[in-house]
Amino acid sequence: MDMNPVEQRLTALQALWQQHRADETKRCLLWRTPANAVRLVHCFFEAQRHDAPAAPYIGSDTFIVFDAPFENSMQYSRALKEALAGHYGASHESFAQQGLVPDWSFQPAAHADSASGFIEALNSLSRHHASALGTVVAVLLPAGVSSGPAWTAWLLRALDAGLADSVRLLTLDSPDAPRCNALADAKHAQCHVESLPLDTWELAQQTFAQEPAVGAAGVFRSLLTSLFGLVEKGSSEQVMTKANDALAFARRQGWSDQEVVVRMLAAGTLLKDKRFIEAIHHYRHARIAAEAVSAQGHPAGNQLTLQTWFGEASTHVAAGDMARAAHCYAQAEPLAEAIANLILRIEALRMGTFCHAGNNDRHAAMACGERALEVGARLKPESRSMTTLPLAAYELLRLADAGRTGQIEAIKHHLDAALDQLHEDTERDAAALEHHPDSRVLLTALEQTRRNTEDELTALAAQDADAVATAAGPTFLSLFQRARTLLGPTWPLSAVPPRAAAGAIAPQDADEPDAIAQVAAEVTTA
Repeated sequence: MDMNPVEQRLTALQALWQQHRADETKRCLLWRTPANAVRLVHCFFEAQRHDAPAAPYIGSDTFIVFDAPFENSMQYSRALKEALAGHYGASHESFAQQGLVPDWSFQPAAHADSASGFIEALNSLSRHHASALGTVVAVLLPAGVSSGPAWTAWLLRALDAGLADSVRLLTLDSPDAPRCNALADAKHAQCHVESLPLDTWELAQQTFAQEPAVGAAGVFRSLLTSLFGLVEKGSSEQVMTKANDALAFARRQGWSDQEVVVRMLAAGTLLKDKRFIEAIHHYRHARIAAEAVSAQGHPAGNQLTLQTWFGEASTHVAAGDMARAAHCYAQAEPLAEAIANLILRIEALRMGTFCHAGNNDRHAAMACGERALEVGARLKPESRSMTTLPLAAYELLRLADAGRTGQIEAIKHHLDAALDQLHEDTERDAAALEHHPDSRVLLTALEQTRRNTEDELTALAAQDADAVATAAGPTFLSLFQRARTLLGPTWPLSAVPPRAAAGAIAPQDADEPDAIAQVAAEVTTA
């Protein structure tokens, strides 16, 4: 059968999986894949859930994806067991359609909150429905990992727990942001590490090549796809050569919105290469095009114009020109207000504070920070902590009294060190209880002790921070109380930067590709 480029790659993944499964000595597979190809691998897992035996990329094995975050080994084990019970409950209808009785009896709380407890549950499921499920594959893709070494230790304990012949573990890692190096370095006899030869941009190019390029939109789509691929892995010179081709084509068509797309991509590449003057040139020309688009009533016009100001501002920051950067953020703020994006308005004000402070203009910095608090008050209370408002408020404290703020930082760093030690000790004790006859009861008690101790340490640190504020002058205390009202009792400790970054605002500009991708998608699907 003829297959499109996506199906070809899914079929290749199925072949790699079958090759791994055939090796009885390997029970854990670590697939290393580029970050931009992770979605394709997810697509492979999702495909295995569907009954289409004619498709060469769908096999007879059962892949169950677990995305619970890893906070500690006991929480993670419990979350996996509960998710397994949920997956099984959701599959009852599928079992019935196959003429099978979904009669596996499983109570998560009956198994210890440990790696062994989870493996016991997987083994039990695979044996109970051996003929229907094939190999049961637990795909472990935690949404977050608090400690790479602790998670690796959990995985190694899971392997040592004794996986049944029809059970496998699978996880992903990215060379761009590796978190499984320790697992690979452990060279466990049951673990196989493999790098996947996937390239999303090559896939996109092949996909578009199979489709007829209908008119100018089709031609530009191919140009833009090639440009995105070069931005990902090409040199700045290659990017600029392709960008010039795309710019010329967009101008001939009178597509100002697509000129913004191309110039923003080019400017971002130049900024990464510290070619600041050229990057600013492209950001400014992108803004001219974006303003023209906005004047024509394009729905993304103001958003694109806003992103050009953010982009130019970040270039000035990188070049050390804080005065010009502050001017750019000042221009971005009313645009954010115009599109009713309070989050970006707060970020423009926060970075304005940063730039004015860097330019030794304390009065202007304080004014920006004060306005950020005013804007933040318009957000729903539960949304405020998910913006950069906590950082903006914290930097106001620093401007009001750097010495007092330093004391609060010291309190937070001391708390972090104590919590790190607590978690390390707890993980060590949990590992020692893995095979204890009373592990279920003892692990539950251990986790409760950890929670209680963590609460006590955090409460003491909060009291110390409050004492620092109470002893401060009226300006500092007033700002502290105002921000605490907005952000809740965990602030300001929750906003203290890590020790390595203490003492400066982190320039966290809004992610400019969002609006760019929106406009690019319009022509791609035209």
